[in-house]
Amino acid sequence: MIETGLILAFIVAMMKGLQSVYQRKDALDTDEFVTAFSSRMFGIPVLIAALFYTGIPDLSVRFFMLAIPLGAVTAFASVLIAKAYKESDASIVTPMFAVSPILVLFTSFIMLGEVPDVMGGVGVFLIAIGAYALKLDESTSPLEPLKRLWDEKGVRIIMAVILLYSVTANIDKIGVQMSSPVMWPLATYTISSVFMLPLMMKKSPQWKSKIKKEWKPLGLLGLLGGAAIILQMAALELTLVSYVISIKRLSIPIAVAFSYFMLGEKSGFKDRMIGSLLMVAGVLLISI
Repeated sequence: MIETGLILAFIVAMMKGLQSVYQRKDALDTDEFVTAFSSRMFGIPVLIAALFYTGIPDLSVRFFMLAIPLGAVTAFASVLIAKAYKESDASIVTPMFAVSPILVLFTSFIMLGEVPDVMGGVGVFLIAIGAYALKLDESTSPLEPLKRLWDEKGVRIIMAVILLYSVTANIDKIGVQMSSPVMWPLATYTISSVFMLPLMMKKSPQWKSKIKKEWKPLGLLGLLGGAAIILQMAALELTLVSYVISIKRLSIPIAVAFSYFMLGEKSGFKDRMIGSLLMVAGVLLISI
Protein backbone atom coordinates (compact mmCIF):
# COMPACT_ATOMS: atom_id res chain seq x y z
CA MET A 1 0.00 0.00 0.00
CA ILE A 2 1.36 3.42 -0.97
CA GLU A 3 2.17 5.65 2.01
CA THR A 4 -0.25 8.47 2.72
CA GLY A 5 2.69 10.87 2.72
CA LEU A 6 3.54 9.94 -0.87
CA ILE A 7 -0.08 10.44 -1.97
CA LEU A 8 -0.10 13.90 -0.42
CA ALA A 9 3.20 14.70 -2.14
CA PHE A 10 1.66 13.66 -5.47
CA ILE A 11 -1.26 16.04 -4.97
CA VAL A 12 1.27 18.78 -4.19
CA ALA A 13 3.01 17.98 -7.48
CA MET A 14 -0.25 18.49 -9.38
CA MET A 15 -0.81 21.86 -7.72
CA LYS A 16 2.79 22.98 -8.24
CA GLY A 17 2.71 22.04 -11.92
CA LEU A 18 -0.31 24.25 -12.48
CA GLN A 19 1.09 26.99 -10.22
CA SER A 20 4.37 27.19 -12.14
CA VAL A 21 2.50 27.74 -15.41
CA TYR A 22 0.37 30.52 -13.93
CA GLN A 23 3.49 32.05 -12.37
CA ARG A 24 5.17 32.13 -15.75
CA LYS A 25 2.05 33.57 -17.39
CA ASP A 26 1.76 36.31 -14.76
CA ALA A 27 5.48 37.10 -14.85
CA LEU A 28 5.07 38.17 -18.47
CA ASP A 29 2.74 41.02 -17.41
CA THR A 30 4.26 42.22 -14.13
CA ASP A 31 7.54 42.05 -12.24
CA GLU A 32 9.13 39.40 -10.01
CA PHE A 33 8.69 41.44 -6.82
CA VAL A 34 4.91 41.74 -7.15
CA THR A 35 4.65 38.09 -8.15
CA ALA A 36 6.78 36.86 -5.25
CA PHE A 37 4.90 38.95 -2.66
CA SER A 38 1.48 38.02 -4.01
CA SER A 39 2.28 34.30 -4.12
CA ARG A 40 2.75 34.47 -0.35
CA MET A 41 0.18 37.10 0.66
CA PHE A 42 -2.69 35.49 -1.26
CA GLY A 43 -1.83 32.14 0.31
CA ILE A 44 -2.16 33.41 3.89
CA PRO A 45 -6.02 33.44 3.92
CA VAL A 46 -6.00 29.73 3.00
CA LEU A 47 -3.66 28.96 5.88
CA ILE A 48 -5.68 31.07 8.35
CA ALA A 49 -8.88 29.27 7.33
CA ALA A 50 -7.16 25.92 7.83
CA LEU A 51 -5.89 27.03 11.25
CA PHE A 52 -9.45 27.66 12.42
CA TYR A 53 -10.13 24.02 11.61
CA THR A 54 -6.97 22.49 13.13
CA GLY A 55 -6.50 24.83 16.08
CA ILE A 56 -3.43 26.70 17.34
CA PRO A 57 -0.74 24.44 18.84
CA ASP A 58 1.51 25.37 21.75
CA LEU A 59 4.52 27.33 20.50
CA SER A 60 7.97 27.64 22.03
CA VAL A 61 10.65 30.32 21.71
CA ARG A 62 12.64 27.91 19.54
CA PHE A 63 9.75 27.86 17.06
CA PHE A 64 10.12 31.59 16.44
CA MET A 65 13.92 31.34 16.40
CA LEU A 66 13.53 29.01 13.41
CA ALA A 67 10.54 30.67 11.74
CA ILE A 68 11.88 34.24 11.57
CA PRO A 69 15.19 33.56 9.76
CA LEU A 70 13.52 30.96 7.54
CA GLY A 71 10.88 33.52 6.59
CA ALA A 72 13.63 35.92 5.53
CA VAL A 73 15.36 33.24 3.45
CA THR A 74 12.04 32.20 1.90
CA ALA A 75 11.31 35.81 0.94
CA PHE A 76 14.64 36.03 -0.83
CA ALA A 77 14.10 32.68 -2.57
CA SER A 78 10.58 33.67 -3.70
CA VAL A 79 11.93 36.74 -5.47
CA LEU A 80 14.58 34.61 -7.15
CA ILE A 81 12.00 32.05 -8.31
CA ALA A 82 9.74 34.71 -9.79
CA LYS A 83 12.70 36.28 -11.56
CA ALA A 84 13.81 32.89 -12.93
CA TYR A 85 10.39 32.32 -14.50
CA LYS A 86 10.49 35.79 -15.96
CA GLU A 87 13.88 35.16 -17.59
CA SER A 88 13.29 31.67 -19.03
CA ASP A 89 10.53 29.29 -20.14
CA ALA A 90 8.69 27.47 -17.35
CA SER A 91 9.40 24.17 -19.12
CA ILE A 92 13.15 24.86 -18.80
CA VAL A 93 13.27 26.42 -15.33
CA THR A 94 10.93 23.96 -13.58
CA PRO A 95 12.87 20.75 -14.43
CA MET A 96 15.93 22.10 -12.66
CA PHE A 97 14.16 21.59 -9.35
CA ALA A 98 14.70 17.87 -9.95
CA VAL A 99 18.29 18.34 -8.82
CA SER A 100 17.18 19.25 -5.30
CA PRO A 101 16.37 15.69 -4.10
CA ILE A 102 20.04 14.76 -4.58
CA LEU A 103 21.13 17.56 -2.29
CA VAL A 104 18.33 16.78 0.16
CA LEU A 105 19.60 13.20 0.47
CA PHE A 106 22.76 14.58 2.03
CA THR A 107 21.27 17.45 4.03
CA SER A 108 18.45 15.32 5.51
CA PHE A 109 21.02 12.71 6.59
CA ILE A 110 23.19 15.38 8.24
CA MET A 111 20.33 17.37 9.81
CA LEU A 112 17.73 14.67 10.54
CA GLY A 113 19.55 11.35 10.28
CA GLU A 114 17.16 10.18 7.53
CA VAL A 115 18.39 7.42 5.21
CA PRO A 116 16.23 6.10 2.31
CA ASP A 117 16.20 2.43 1.33
CA VAL A 118 18.08 1.21 -1.75
CA MET A 119 15.14 1.48 -4.15
CA GLY A 120 14.29 4.93 -2.88
CA GLY A 121 17.87 6.11 -3.28
CA VAL A 122 18.00 4.78 -6.85
CA GLY A 123 14.71 6.54 -7.57
CA VAL A 124 16.05 9.86 -6.35
CA PHE A 125 19.11 9.58 -8.58
CA LEU A 126 16.98 8.53 -11.56
CA ILE A 127 15.01 11.75 -11.15
CA ALA A 128 18.24 13.72 -11.41
CA ILE A 129 19.23 11.79 -14.56
CA GLY A 130 15.89 12.72 -16.09
CA ALA A 131 16.62 16.39 -15.47
CA TYR A 132 20.01 15.98 -17.15
CA ALA A 133 18.40 14.33 -20.16
CA LEU A 134 16.09 17.27 -20.81
CA LYS A 135 18.62 18.99 -23.10
CA LEU A 136 20.31 16.02 -24.77
CA ASP A 137 18.59 16.82 -28.05
CA GLU A 138 20.58 20.05 -28.35
CA SER A 139 24.01 18.62 -27.55
CA THR A 140 26.83 16.93 -29.41
CA SER A 141 28.59 15.57 -26.32
CA PRO A 142 27.51 14.25 -22.89
CA LEU A 143 28.65 17.42 -21.15
CA GLU A 144 26.97 19.81 -23.57
CA PRO A 145 23.55 19.77 -21.82
CA LEU A 146 25.08 21.16 -18.64
CA LYS A 147 26.68 23.97 -20.60
CA ARG A 148 23.45 24.81 -22.41
CA LEU A 149 21.42 24.72 -19.22
CA TRP A 150 23.89 27.05 -17.54
CA ASP A 151 23.56 29.45 -20.48
CA GLU A 152 19.93 29.99 -19.43
CA LYS A 153 19.78 32.94 -17.02
CA GLY A 154 16.67 31.55 -15.36
CA VAL A 155 18.48 28.29 -14.65
CA ARG A 156 21.41 30.05 -13.02
CA ILE A 157 19.00 31.84 -10.71
CA ILE A 158 17.03 28.71 -9.85
CA MET A 159 20.20 26.78 -8.97
CA ALA A 160 20.83 29.26 -6.14
CA VAL A 161 17.28 28.61 -4.92
CA ILE A 162 17.84 24.85 -5.02
CA LEU A 163 20.87 25.16 -2.75
CA LEU A 164 18.81 27.15 -0.26
CA TYR A 165 15.88 24.73 -0.41
CA SER A 166 18.08 21.69 0.24
CA VAL A 167 18.53 23.09 3.74
CA THR A 168 15.14 24.72 4.33
CA ALA A 169 13.27 21.50 3.43
CA ASN A 170 14.73 19.88 6.53
CA ILE A 171 14.05 22.93 8.69
CA ASP A 172 10.43 22.71 7.53
CA LYS A 173 10.15 19.21 8.95
CA ILE A 174 11.60 20.36 12.27
CA GLY A 175 9.19 23.31 12.32
CA VAL A 176 6.17 21.10 11.58
CA GLN A 177 7.16 18.68 14.35
CA MET A 178 7.34 21.63 16.74
CA SER A 179 3.91 22.98 15.76
CA SER A 180 1.61 21.66 12.99
CA PRO A 181 1.39 21.36 9.16
CA VAL A 182 -0.70 24.56 9.16
CA MET A 183 0.91 26.68 11.88
CA TRP A 184 4.45 26.38 10.53
CA PRO A 185 3.72 27.50 6.93
CA LEU A 186 1.40 30.24 8.22
CA ALA A 187 4.25 31.63 10.32
CA THR A 188 6.82 31.44 7.52
CA TYR A 189 4.41 32.82 4.91
CA THR A 190 3.51 35.77 7.14
CA ILE A 191 7.11 36.53 8.08
CA SER A 192 8.33 36.24 4.49
CA SER A 193 5.53 38.58 3.35
CA VAL A 194 6.63 41.16 5.93
CA PHE A 195 10.18 40.97 4.59
CA MET A 196 9.05 41.16 0.96
CA LEU A 197 6.65 44.11 1.33
CA PRO A 198 9.25 46.93 1.69
CA LEU A 199 11.38 45.35 -1.03
CA MET A 200 8.42 45.27 -3.40
CA MET A 201 7.46 48.86 -2.55
CA LYS A 202 10.99 50.04 -3.32
CA LYS A 203 11.63 48.00 -6.47
CA SER A 204 8.12 48.16 -7.94
CA PRO A 205 6.67 51.71 -7.52
CA GLN A 206 3.48 50.75 -9.37
CA TRP A 207 2.86 47.66 -7.23
CA LYS A 208 -0.67 48.67 -6.21
CA SER A 209 -1.89 49.08 -9.77
CA LYS A 210 -0.15 45.86 -10.85
CA ILE A 211 -1.80 43.83 -8.11
CA LYS A 212 -5.17 45.44 -8.85
CA LYS A 213 -4.82 44.68 -12.54
CA GLU A 214 -3.60 41.09 -12.10
CA TRP A 215 -5.36 40.11 -8.88
CA LYS A 216 -7.08 37.09 -10.41
CA PRO A 217 -3.98 35.20 -11.63
CA LEU A 218 -2.02 36.41 -8.60
CA GLY A 219 -4.82 35.26 -6.31
CA LEU A 220 -4.95 31.85 -7.95
CA LEU A 221 -1.18 31.59 -7.63
CA GLY A 222 -1.43 32.28 -3.90
CA LEU A 223 -4.39 29.97 -3.31
CA LEU A 224 -2.64 27.07 -5.03
CA GLY A 225 0.52 27.77 -3.08
CA GLY A 226 -1.29 27.97 0.25
CA ALA A 227 -3.15 24.70 -0.28
CA ALA A 228 -0.06 22.95 -1.60
CA ILE A 229 2.16 23.98 1.33
CA ILE A 230 -0.31 22.54 3.85
CA LEU A 231 -0.29 19.18 2.08
CA GLN A 232 3.48 19.27 1.72
CA MET A 233 3.99 19.89 5.43
CA ALA A 234 1.56 17.08 6.26
CA ALA A 235 3.53 14.78 3.97
CA LEU A 236 6.79 15.71 5.72
CA GLU A 237 5.30 14.47 8.98
CA LEU A 238 4.55 11.07 7.44
CA THR A 239 7.60 10.15 5.37
CA LEU A 240 11.23 11.04 4.55
CA VAL A 241 12.05 14.56 3.42
CA SER A 242 13.94 13.26 0.36
CA TYR A 243 10.89 11.23 -0.71
CA VAL A 244 8.49 14.16 -0.39
CA ILE A 245 10.79 16.48 -2.35
CA SER A 246 11.28 13.81 -5.02
CA ILE A 247 7.58 12.97 -5.45
CA LYS A 248 6.88 16.68 -5.60
CA ARG A 249 9.01 16.80 -8.75
CA LEU A 250 6.19 15.15 -10.70
CA SER A 251 5.22 18.77 -11.17
CA ILE A 252 7.93 18.77 -13.84
CA PRO A 253 6.15 16.72 -16.54
CA ILE A 254 2.88 18.39 -15.54
CA ALA A 255 4.39 21.86 -16.03
CA VAL A 256 6.03 20.82 -19.31
CA ALA A 257 2.70 19.58 -20.65
CA PHE A 258 0.78 22.63 -19.43
CA SER A 259 3.44 24.96 -20.88
CA TYR A 260 2.98 23.26 -24.25
CA PHE A 261 -0.81 23.53 -24.34
CA MET A 262 -1.37 26.79 -22.41
CA LEU A 263 1.68 28.91 -23.27
CA GLY A 264 2.73 27.50 -26.64
CA GLU A 265 6.25 26.60 -25.43
CA LYS A 266 6.77 23.90 -28.07
CA SER A 267 10.53 23.94 -28.60
CA GLY A 268 12.08 20.60 -27.57
CA PHE A 269 8.75 19.40 -26.11
CA LYS A 270 9.21 15.71 -27.03
CA ASP A 271 12.73 15.52 -25.63
CA ARG A 272 11.70 17.32 -22.46
CA MET A 273 8.90 14.82 -21.95
CA ILE A 274 11.38 11.93 -22.29
CA GLY A 275 13.48 13.42 -19.53
CA SER A 276 10.37 14.01 -17.45
CA LEU A 277 9.28 10.39 -17.85
CA LEU A 278 12.63 9.26 -16.47
CA MET A 279 11.82 11.32 -13.42
CA VAL A 280 8.43 9.67 -13.14
CA ALA A 281 10.18 6.26 -13.23
CA GLY A 282 12.32 7.41 -10.34
CA VAL A 283 9.24 8.42 -8.41
CA LEU A 284 7.72 4.97 -8.99
CA LEU A 285 10.84 3.34 -7.52
CA ILE A 286 10.44 5.46 -4.40
CA SER A 287 6.83 4.32 -4.14
CA ILE A 288 7.66 0.60 -4.22
